[in-house]
Amino acid sequence: MSKWNRHRELEVFLTTFNGEQHLRLHGWLKRNDVIIKSENIVKQDDYFGVFTIYATENQLDKLKDQNLERDLFLDLEVMSTESERWNLFQDKTKDKDKLFESIQNFMFSFQVRDKKDIETDEMSAKDKIKDLDLMIEAFVEEERYEDCALLVKIKDKIKKHYKKNKIKKL
Repeated sequence: MSKWNRHRELEVFLTTFNGEQHLRLHGWLKRNDVIIKSENIVKQDDYFGVFTIYATENQLDKLKDQNLERDLFLDLEVMSTESERWNLFQDKTKDKDKLFESIQNFMFSFQVRDKKDIETDEMSAKDKIKDLDLMIEAFVEEERYEDCALLVKIKDKIKKHYKKNKIKKL
């Protein structure tokens, strides 16, 4: 009977500073077959989002090396025991209103209760263009030019749409 080689996977908590860094890290994790347990976007003053991942020691070493070159994350914390996870959770839940708001922000940028909510809470053209520019910049760094081309087409359509609607309103 052959022996099964099992690599010990560590649970790791990664914090990102902004949306661009968050996208770079997400892309790196996917390309390197790292298991993503959860992803949260919280948009706090001192950080943007967090990933909880399962990584082997080799993947973790590679991630740390890549962070020096590509600025993939702000902070890394290895969860080695259940008590560390509990302490981290307690720190995040001290202010329950902020926790609820963070969960809502992760799930939806706005709460949809009926069709009118969708119409009134639409993202502004400026916000859409800004988000697309951040994604385009991240894809350029990753040399994913086909994705960039697709995003540029979407950006052009958004500009045309808002320009056309602005003229109709006048």
